[in-house]
Amino acid sequence: MSLYESFLNSLIQYQFKFNSYISSTIKSINDENMITSSLFVLAISFLYGLIHAAGPGHGKAIVGFYFATNKNDYTEAFKIGYLISIIHAISALTLTFGIFFLLETMFRQNFDHFSKITMQISAFMIVCVGIYIIVSSYLSRKKKEEKLNKNRSKFALAFSAGIVPCPGVMTIVLFCTMLKNYFLGVLAAVTMSLGMGLTISIVGILSIVLNKRANGFLEEKSFILEIIGGVLILGLGCLLFLINYV
Repeated sequence: MSLYESFLNSLIQYQFKFNSYISSTIKSINDENMITSSLFVLAISFLYGLIHAAGPGHGKAIVGFYFATNKNDYTEAFKIGYLISIIHAISALTLTFGIFFLLETMFRQNFDHFSKITMQISAFMIVCVGIYIIVSSYLSRKKKEEKLNKNRSKFALAFSAGIVPCPGVMTIVLFCTMLKNYFLGVLAAVTMSLGMGLTISIVGILSIVLNKRANGFLEEKSFILEIIGGVLILGLGCLLFLINYV
C-alpha cells in the first residue's frame, strides 16, 4: 500500500468516526441537553469538514493549479477557498432540501441522476474557466482590465469548483432533515463548510508559497505559466466531463 493510499484510508476512517459521532449526538438531543449537544455537533462538523476536504475533490487541484501559475497574495487564497466552500454548502443544502421535500419517495434515483447532470455542468464551467484564463492571458494589456479579468476568473473558478454538491454536507443535512431538526442541519452545513474552506485555503496558500519560492526562476515565464495553468484547468474540466458522460 502506497503512502497516498494509507493517507486516504486514514481520512475515510476518520470521516466514518465523525459521521458516527454526529449521527449519535443528533439522535440523543433533547430539551435538557439541546445547547451542549448542538454545540458538540457543530464542533465535530467543523473538524469533519476540515478532514473531508483533504480527500479527493472539492476543487483543490484547480485551486492549486490556479495559484501556482498566477501571482496572488494569501488573502486571495482564503477568499477563493471559502467562496468555494460556501457555494459547495449552498448547492448541497438546496439539492438536499429540494429533493427531500419534493421527491421524498424517489430520493435515491433522482439524486444519482441530478448529481451526474450537476457534475457535467460543473465540468463544462471548469472548461470555460480554463479557456477564459488562456484567452485573457493574450488579451489583457491594461492593468485595470487585467485586474477586472482576474477577479472575474477567480469568481468563475470558485463557482465552477463549488457548484457540485458536497456528499458530506448532504449526509449531515439529510440526517437532520429526517429527524425534523432543520435548523441544526443548516448550522452544521455552515460550520462544515468553514472547515472545508480552511483546508482549501491552505492548499491555495501552499501553491502561492511555491509560486513565490520559484519566482526568481519563473518571473520571466509568468505568461507561459498562465497559459499552462489555463490548459491544465481546461484538461481537468474535460476529464471530469468525460468521466461523468459515460
